Amino acid sequence: DFGDNHIDFISFKAQCAAGEIVLTEQEIVLLKLFIANKGMPLSRGMLLTAGWGYSPETSTRTVDNFIVRFRKYFEKNPKSPIYFISRRSVGYIFDHD
Repeated sequence: DFGDNHIDFISFKAQCAAGEIVLTEQEIVLLKLFIANKGMPLSRGMLLTAGWGYSPETSTRTVDNFIVRFRKYFEKNPKSPIYFISRRSVGYIFDHD
């Protein structure tokens, strides 16, 4: 749990800013990785490897699209994220209270 968000990793459901949603297997994999590495920068390459086994045909933009989705789901203000934070030239950091 973080903020007002609750993720059920067994049912793949989340109660969040967007209401109740059903998460995909890919989303669950990435969320677990972010939560396990709270506060640590994760590169797009690391996220791709964990989520998709990284292959040349998988674009790093794929990760960016998931982050946009996570922000819509979990952030009260997706344009000013407090959980899924971009770090230029590094990747993303997940932070929560």
